[in-house]
Amino acid sequence: MKTYASVLLRQSAPEGVDWKSMSPLARALLLARASVLPLTVVGSGQGLLYAWWKGTISDTGAGVSGPLLGLAAFIGANLAHAANNLANDWRDYHDGLDRPGYPRADYSPHPIASGAMSSRTLLLVIAILTGAAAILGGFTMVMRSEPLLGVFAVAGLVLSWGYTDPPLRLKRRGLGELSVLLVWGPLMGGGTYLAATGTIDATVLLSTLPWGAIATAVLFGKHLDKIEADSSRGVGTFVVRIGERRARAGALLLLSVGYISVAAFGLLGIFPWIVAPLAGLAALSALPAMKIVAAPRPSAPPPGYPLWPLWHVGAAFLAGRPAMGALFVGLILGTLLGI
Repeated sequence: MKTYASVLLRQSAPEGVDWKSMSPLARALLLARASVLPLTVVGSGQGLLYAWWKGTISDTGAGVSGPLLGLAAFIGANLAHAANNLANDWRDYHDGLDRPGYPRADYSPHPIASGAMSSRTLLLVIAILTGAAAILGGFTMVMRSEPLLGVFAVAGLVLSWGYTDPPLRLKRRGLGELSVLLVWGPLMGGGTYLAATGTIDATVLLSTLPWGAIATAVLFGKHLDKIEADSSRGVGTFVVRIGERRARAGALLLLSVGYISVAAFGLLGIFPWIVAPLAGLAALSALPAMKIVAAPRPSAPPPGYPLWPLWHVGAAFLAGRPAMGALFVGLILGTLLGI
């Protein structure tokens, strides 16, 4: 359990353990960067919880369970995220970025650069994960007979794969942050809601934006940690384009918008009212991490820090985690207590 906790929470092997000696599953999770999958667990899971709270989950005319279709969309989104992580690694390695001296190759083993697998093997793994996600997505579309599900799936695929791949290369054009806001907000949450219910409206899409903002803040943190490396290699992320100081302010703003909107939506009835006080308590617990996000990165890591040269991304992730708890617990309590 210690090994999996370290992989999932710290994106590294336990101290003193060679990652190559870990179990095949632990190595696979480490190479696929499973530590960031909670972003998708929340992004896609909120649609299911929201539908449960609103009481709008419905079976299809063919008698196929609505919860089953929602779960298929949820699993498909997480498989697609894992595939996209690996695809980004493949692309950035072949673009000459993910090599020793670049943050991605230094903080955690890279599938190719570490020697864990060949480029061809990595492509095969990506194809298997993508195929499994496509099968689940296709199943929900066929069972729901809802073309809009296909629109959500294709839009998510284009934005995710276009993040690093040509011809879009959204990350290099300063549009990667916007794509994350859309994918981890309306497309994921709205997609699972649509799969579970067969319907969607503007309020549902609006309800997904707080988490979209927080997920985007995490990406701001990641790009802050790579700002010098990206700038020197001509990778024009939005963070590179606006500069380090403004990017830190932007990440803090996105986190603040996430918390404030979760609380406001509770007060406005978009979420159960109990979400509002939970969001307030969550924001208080997130303050230490938010202060780290707002401050410049130290010149050297604290003793025992496992993710160096990453810094701001970890703080942004920790700052967003209480919001995840407030939203999920609030929706569950709102459903069980009839709020």
